[in-house]
Order: sequence, then structure tokens, then C-alpha cells
Amino acid sequence: MARTRGLSPPDEEVAALAAKLTALVPKGPVVIALSGGADSAALALAAVSREGPVRAITVDHGLPGSASLVAAAREIAAGLGLTHEVVEAHGSVSETDLRIARIAAIEAALRPGELVLTGHTQDDQAETVLGNLLRGAGLAGLAGIPARRGVWIRPMLDISRETARRIAGQAGLAFVDDPQNDDPAIRRNQLRQVTIPSLESRYNPALKAALARTARLAAADDEALEERAASVPIRREAEAVLVPAAALATLPTPVAARVARRAIRMLLDPYPGSAEDVAAVMGAVSGTIGQLSGGLLAEREGPFVTIHSPQAPAVPRPVELPVPGSVRFGPWLIVSGEEGDAALGRQGAVIAATGPLVVRAVAPGDRIRVRGGTKKVFDALGEAGVPRRLRSRWPVVESGGRIAWLVSIRAADERDGDVGVAATRVPE
Repeated sequence: MARTRGLSPPDEEVAALAAKLTALVPKGPVVIALSGGADSAALALAAVSREGPVRAITVDHGLPGSASLVAAAREIAAGLGLTHEVVEAHGSVSETDLRIARIAAIEAALRPGELVLTGHTQDDQAETVLGNLLRGAGLAGLAGIPARRGVWIRPMLDISRETARRIAGQAGLAFVDDPQNDDPAIRRNQLRQVTIPSLESRYNPALKAALARTARLAAADDEALEERAASVPIRREAEAVLVPAAALATLPTPVAARVARRAIRMLLDPYPGSAEDVAAVMGAVSGTIGQLSGGLLAEREGPFVTIHSPQAPAVPRPVELPVPGSVRFGPWLIVSGEEGDAALGRQGAVIAATGPLVVRAVAPGDRIRVRGGTKKVFDALGEAGVPRRLRSRWPVVESGGRIAWLVSIRAADERDGDVGVAATRVPE
């Protein structure tokens, strides 16, 4: 029978785990990522003695064995008096895809202020570090599973899987084993069942503890490099991130690589990019257009290396600009009349209004009047340094069927202007 809240005083191991939670987890509401297995069951048992709201979320991947895991999680949560929610994340197959889908599903179900606790153990850490070492990872890979990242906290990284299983078993929690853990086709299972036991028997009986210690040492060094990388400003736009090219070119390679990974993660969270992705971002500094995971591109745009999708977002529909008044057009706030006059010092102009003012995106064939004739709008945008990816949706103000203003770039060469206009980029 599952153990319920308030029954039997916890043994020393449960008390030690509960104390660890108190020391590592900030006060406030927490969610247990309850898989139905022994590790998260032990974590849930310790968490119920912690002050503050505790509830559990289980992800149903719809795989063989998922039904039994969900049923076990329900029973564990009920026995511990925990509110329990099951969320679905079907369609993923690979280990990486499953992890990404699981993270996304749980984060989508979080309430304001909640942190997530997972049951990753020292064994999980050892398998991760060894697996990363075998594929040739750098310092970040040897740091293994982070004890905390964002809302995710892993308080059991120095507790063995055997200890967690003993805690859950002695408490009578109805956990089950995930049948996927027996699949020899999964690389992690080969490490767990063959590689690590062989290394333990031949070289170091305490191998898992040694690998976990390597992770802690590497994590401390990695944190120092990450702090320096975090000082580099990265600008986020709707579908792109912009990294100062000078930083990538001049910083020590270990720091610059972390800047690149931060930028990639902004678009592919939580995926930080492969070594090839990082190399593509670094190569873009010299003008090479790099191909990244997820169909992303990295290319040089003036003082920036920009990482973006080749698929342009939808172009906003044309909208009339009242005089005086203001309108939103994508990331732009465009004002006219007295409001526009007040902002002419930055990104404004005085234009000739020969008809209603309409804000729209650039269209093929558009031309703007310049001294001595006209110029293709696309050419004018290129001369102004507007990146190619933005030109087809750059806003223009049209008046009487003619381009009166390339927003923030230049006004048409007209003799008389009578309306002030100005524009500011604002968060979308």
C-alpha cells in the first residue's frame, strides 16, 4: 500500500533528502515531475514534508508502457496526498525529442511562481557525463545535468539510483519501471547496463561518484565562462537573434562559443546547438552563411551575426494612418501630425500628403522619388543597411498612390511637406 502523508516518521535517508530540498529549493510552490518511477517517487515523498504548496505533473508520451507509468504516478500522488495532473506529449520518438517534448509539456502546465523538481540521480549524471565524453563534448558537456536551469531544479544529483529506489520501496510507494529502460537500442541503456558496469569492475568501483564529481568541477568552471558570455548583449527580434559580430571575433573561443549557444537556445530552447551549429555561427562573422539545426540560418548583417529562420513571418496588412494619430505595423509604432513632429529628431520626416496616408509593406516594383528621378525601394533599403530578410516587409507610408516615406530611412524628394511622421520600434 502506498504511504500517505503523516504516516510513520521518515527514516534517515528520507529525512536527509527532505533537508536537501529545504536547503536547495527556494520557498514557494513546487511541482514534482512525477514519472511513475522510483526516483521521482522518492523525491515526492521527501517533498511532502517541505513547507509550501506541492503538486505533481506526469507526462503521458503515449508509448508502450506509458499507461502503467501514468497509473503508478496517480497512485503515488494519491497516497502522498498530492494534487496530480497528467499532460500529454505524443508524437516524439527519439530520446532527445522525448525530453524536449516533456519539458515543453510541463512548462506549459505550470502556474505563476512554480518551480519544477525532477528525480535525476547521481546515476543519471554519470551516464550523461560519460555519454558526452564519448561523443567528444567540451566543458559544458562534461558539466552534465545542471543542478538548476531556469525553473528546473534537480536536487538528487548526488543521491544514487539505488538509494532512491530503497527510499521509495521502504515507503511502500507503488512505482513501476519504465520498459524503455530495457531497450538495448537506446544508447543510454547500453551505457547503464554494459559500459558503466564493465568500467566499474575493471577500473573504478566508484565510477559513478567519480563522474558526478567531474560534473561538479566542470560545472564550476563552465559557470565562470558563462558569466563572462552573459555580459555580451544579444538582441531578440520576433524571428531572429542578433549577436555582436565583434564579440564573436575577439572573445576567447570558449567564451564566444557560449555566446553562440545562448543565441541558438533563444530560438530552439532548450536545445543549445551542436558543435557544428556553433561553428556555423562563428563562421558567419567572416560572411559565410551557415546552416543550423531546425532549418535556421546564420549570416552577417552589418555589425551583427543574425540567426534566423529562412521562412519570413507573415506581412502585416495595410493600415490607414490618421493625421494626427498613430498605428502599429509589426514591430513599428508610426505616428503623424503633431505626435510625429515631436519625434522628428530621431526617426522622423516631413512628407507631402497628397491623399490618405497608408502604411504597408514594400512591394516588388516600388520606387521612391529622389533628386533627379526615382530609385527602387529595395535598392534604397539596401543602401541604408536594411538586411535582406527584412526588406520585403519593411514599412512604407504611401500617399496618393506614391511612396512618401521609407519608414525611418528617407522621405520622397518633394518640394513641399506638410505632415510630420515618425516611427519607433516597439516589442511585438
